[in-house]
Formats: sequence, C-alpha cells, structure tokens
Amino acid sequence: MENLESQKAVETILKKTEFLSHFSFDIRPYLRVTTYKRGEYIIRNTDLLTRVLYLEHGTAKLYGFHENGRQTLISFFTPPSFFGVPELFEESKRPFPIVAQTDCRFIEVDTSGCRYTLLADALFLRFCCSMALKQNVAQNRRYINLTAYPAKNNLAFCLLKFQSDGFFSLKFTELAEYLTISYRHLMQLVSEMCGDGLIERTSKGLRILDRKKLQALAEGIHEDWYH
Repeated sequence: MENLESQKAVETILKKTEFLSHFSFDIRPYLRVTTYKRGEYIIRNTDLLTRVLYLEHGTAKLYGFHENGRQTLISFFTPPSFFGVPELFEESKRPFPIVAQTDCRFIEVDTSGCRYTLLADALFLRFCCSMALKQNVAQNRRYINLTAYPAKNNLAFCLLKFQSDGFFSLKFTELAEYLTISYRHLMQLVSEMCGDGLIERTSKGLRILDRKKLQALAEGIHEDWYH
C-alpha cells in the first residue's frame, strides 16, 4: 500500500468523485488517497478496522473466511464501492478479507479520530445507506444473471468486465466459484471459446481476441444498480 503524495492529484480525485460533499464537516484532516498493487491485501480478516474505504479505481475481490482457514470468493467490486461501514458501527466486528484484483486506488478515512462525529453526521449516514443499497442491488442482479442466462453468456460478461488491457487473469478456481459452476464446466467453456476464436490462453491469462462476439454473448447482462 502506498499513499498518494501529490496534493494536486488528490484534489483532482476528490473533485471528480465529489467525495467531500458526503460530509457535513471538514473530513480532510482524516483523509488520504491510497493505492494497492494487484494481489495485495486491502483488508485482512484479522484487522481491527479503523477506516472506511471508497474504491475510486480498479477491481477488488471480497472473500468469505471459514473456520478452517479457507477463503471463498464472494464477489468483485468496481467503482464506486464503499467498505468498512459495518465495522464503523460495530467496532468488534470481524471484517471480510478484500484483495486487489487489479491495481486499486481508494479514498480512505481514518475513523479512529472522528468515529462519533461520523455516526452523528446525517449527510454521511445517508451516503452510507445509498451506497449499501446500490451494492445490494448489484449483488442481487448478479444472482439473477446467473440463473437467467447460460454460463457461457455470464462468462463472456465476466471476461469483458474484469479484463485489464485485453487480458483476464483471475484464477480459474475463483472464476468457477463466482459463476457457481464446476471447474470442469468452466474449462469446457474456455476451450469452446478458444476454439471459436473469441479468446486465447497465454502466460498472462486469457487474452480477448473478438470483443464484439463477447459483447454479443453478454448482451442484456448487467450488474449496475441504476438499470
């Protein structure tokens, strides 16, 4: 994790996201912009979380943590997404692990010095409720997509949504979990798409060869809250 030191860059991000408008007091003293490299833990389940994080750029993976130590992929999050609010309300709450799927940038608020002010800020609480609703609707739409469309169509949607510079590098085991299909079924779909010239397997992951055909397969599938 690195702090963004350029004040000009920070101001540009704050202006673009209108983040400051969600607080009725000056949040700047508690605020920083951070970047996380791909594969880096953003939040660990052992953290005593004293920050809320607004995802401004990149894709993050949320995991469920089991008693046997195993982690299960729950979902992906893209901007705008908000994390750490449940832990703000309940300090002893154990957070879910979050890992950067791609390079990520966050606006973070250190809540250790302003927790009670935040909890009394109607403007901020309204923002929390709005973000929670949007993220919940997006999750519900995801489950609807998984049941309403064939796995091949959902795979095409995932390849387009989570690609980076034309490459999709998610682990196949995690992708199978996300699509709620078996690993074997996923491999059959990948082989089929490779045979059809839509994608190819490379050392960097799956490379998209025919974006238009993938878009045709993914047509009608969306997870955006506002559709």
